[in-house]
Amino acid sequence: MKNENFGFACLHYSVSEASKSIKINVINKKKIAGSVRVRTIDQEAYAGQDFELVDTVLNFKQGEAVSFITVIINDDDNWEPDEDFWVQLYEPSDPSSVPIENAVPLIGADTKTIVTIIDDDKPGSLAFEDSKPIKAVASSGVAEVNIIRKNGSDGIVKVDWETIQLD
Repeated sequence: MKNENFGFACLHYSVSEASKSIKINVINKKKIAGSVRVRTIDQEAYAGQDFELVDTVLNFKQGEAVSFITVIINDDDNWEPDEDFWVQLYEPSDPSSVPIENAVPLIGADTKTIVTIIDDDKPGSLAFEDSKPIKAVASSGVAEVNIIRKNGSDGIVKVDWETIQLD
């Protein structure tokens, strides 16, 4: 069951780590004057490391249907799996005087949304360009083998190789 007054426009957001920020819309369903507290919650992604904490109160004016928060996304140069954090709606309370542990979450299926930070530092993998066996004439002394990079493009990748004699 959805909350009758406030909710998120979308229940799952995805953002590239390189995007720098994400805008998350909060809907005022009845378009009446009112307030709602919005806060980010750590999951695999952590405030201060992967994104910047948001803990604020949105104040809607009469007739105002949508407001938003902006969450800063921190980019790094390290590969890591995609990571999630939550954004939750609460009864209005001043973040400077009411710690989040004492805040009252709004009830409803649309009062919590998940944000996936998509890592942009995937190095990819190396593979043979041709999957068929490579044959070369032994007397030529040369065999050309092409290696390609797949599923990523960030950073330097290296490969050690050696030739072997098959019987």
